[in-house]
Amino acid sequence: MSQAAFTAEEETDILRFLGYPDWQALASSVQLGYPATGQPLYLVRDSLKRVAPTAREVIRRYLCELRDIECQMSQARSRFRAKRLEGLELNPREPMMLRGEYTYWQRRLADDLGVVPNPYSQMEFRGMPGGLNATVG
Repeated sequence: MSQAAFTAEEETDILRFLGYPDWQALASSVQLGYPATGQPLYLVRDSLKRVAPTAREVIRRYLCELRDIECQMSQARSRFRAKRLEGLELNPREPMMLRGEYTYWQRRLADDLGVVPNPYSQMEFRGMPGGLNATVG
């Protein structure tokens, strides 16, 4: 039997960064021909098994970038109240810029896995959440 492409922790992070829950799929849990966890999640899990050994380090690099950005976003929250710190003016756009970086690396990860970020995710990193409203007439 071949060795797993990614550790359980790496798979959890991949799913989380793509906006998917880390559910345990049950083989007997099939609805309308798709696993009950949903087709997009099934495709992500399936793609993890198919990543070429030479591409695994690239995926791991993306995970490091995303973890780092997530940590920076958390650290940025501690500076929200400050406007100026001993002559240093803080960048008020820092959280938005970090979200943009997060989106970039999230899309790189999705592209290399051949999947899409969770279309039902509530995170706004993917761009505009929800549907698009337009006047018809």
